[in-house]
Amino acid sequence: MDRPSRPALKQAFALSAFAAACLAGGMALSFRWVASAQEPRPVTVDVKNAEMLPPIAQVAQALNPTVVAITNTSFVRQRQGGDPFGGGNDPFFNFFFGPRQQGSAPQGVEQREVSSGSGVLISSDGEILTNNHVIESAQDGDGKPQIQVKLSDGRTFNGKILGRDKELDIALVKIDASALPFAKLGDSDKAKVGEWVVAIGNPLGLEHTVTQGIISAKGRRLDAGLGAYLQTDAAINRGNSGGPLLNLKGEVLGINTLIRADGQNIGFAVPISEVTRILKYLRSGQPVSRGYLGIQLTQLNSAFQDALGAKQGAVVSSVERGAPADKAGLQRLDVITGVDGQSISSPDELVAAISNRRAGETVKLQILRDGRAQTLTVKLGDRKDMNAPNSQDQDDSDGQPAPSGAQGLNLEKSYGFQVADLSPANRYSFGIGDGVRGVVVTSVSPRSEAANSLAPGLVITSVGRSTVSDTESFNAAVKKAGGRALLLYVQNARGDQKATVAVPPQR
Repeated sequence: MDRPSRPALKQAFALSAFAAACLAGGMALSFRWVASAQEPRPVTVDVKNAEMLPPIAQVAQALNPTVVAITNTSFVRQRQGGDPFGGGNDPFFNFFFGPRQQGSAPQGVEQREVSSGSGVLISSDGEILTNNHVIESAQDGDGKPQIQVKLSDGRTFNGKILGRDKELDIALVKIDASALPFAKLGDSDKAKVGEWVVAIGNPLGLEHTVTQGIISAKGRRLDAGLGAYLQTDAAINRGNSGGPLLNLKGEVLGINTLIRADGQNIGFAVPISEVTRILKYLRSGQPVSRGYLGIQLTQLNSAFQDALGAKQGAVVSSVERGAPADKAGLQRLDVITGVDGQSISSPDELVAAISNRRAGETVKLQILRDGRAQTLTVKLGDRKDMNAPNSQDQDDSDGQPAPSGAQGLNLEKSYGFQVADLSPANRYSFGIGDGVRGVVVTSVSPRSEAANSLAPGLVITSVGRSTVSDTESFNAAVKKAGGRALLLYVQNARGDQKATVAVPPQR
């Protein structure tokens, strides 16, 4: 998981300027609590006249009671002597869970572990949003886990997990309580880069710590999870996980989740709009249903645009055999330009569009194939079935062989790399198995564009839509490309990692 922590703003100046602007305009902020006799309503912050507190202080005062501290106690049996997490000083573990309290125990002896994080109340009867990793060990191991929730007034409750989503790193916890203050869920889709935000949580065990900053970016895709994160420079530290990221209306825009360990003030929050879409699954305890195509995607860069004649979309790098996309007729090197009429300009947009649909739904994909527009109808599978064991790519045996007989091609001069047949000597030299077919890359010019995507030892199995089995068929397929960028289907020596890459001609 990528572990994402801008130098600090001159906060006093920024806040005074902001407050002065509000007062100059005759505005300030106030918050309201709803009388218990009324139907429960979330705590909100409104723009009104006559209040003297700066806006961030208003948010902190109003929303602090909605933030909780979560302690997760579990009893685990050590399978090996010592600490399996490297002596209890792992910064990645400590950011997510806070410092652990544990003693040394002999091998095989049950041991107590305590970790902590944050959460935010979203209903008056005790529903709490937090990160899945904050409470994950509560259902792991062979011990007797416990979740304890501490409110701002000091009361503590046992927590029960209603539902969780590991891919989005979100969980819903319930406590047996009533008439609690709770936060309103906002609309992170409407949030603006540069908008002021407030983070509240329990970093390093320091309960109800308030920090402020702005939304630094939206739509950050990380290896850590499925979602496109909000990036913020509000100070977030270990123990903040699960706490809310709030706008100046007091609405939850995100759930603080990650920091960048090698930076400063670079934090990430799961957008609350992503959470809202799955809230019904979490409340019911049902697994979250997400659509699945069964393809790998590549960014449509200038080389792909040159070769495929497409201006925008997501390039299909490979298609899993038997997956929904395969059954619908999708092929490698198709460019997906839309889903149900919604324009797609990148792989991230396609992933979001499909993941927001349920398994079993039918969608129409607008594609370009060899420059011609088509529409395919796909019945989506379930994302939990993604990367099933022993799955094979559509292109493992499909494809038209390249014509033979091409001669006189100077590949290194034209494209900056060289290939050779898979002779016994080359198989031995590069560790390539007997079942792998194609040509092997033997050298790549370090100053060429090819160096960005190729390396010696990679095996090329297709050029465009043509399969290649030796240098003769490879050279013929290259000539067929007519001097445009080469679309190469490559794999490593073991054949367990495959990708489609575009290599532009030398200029």
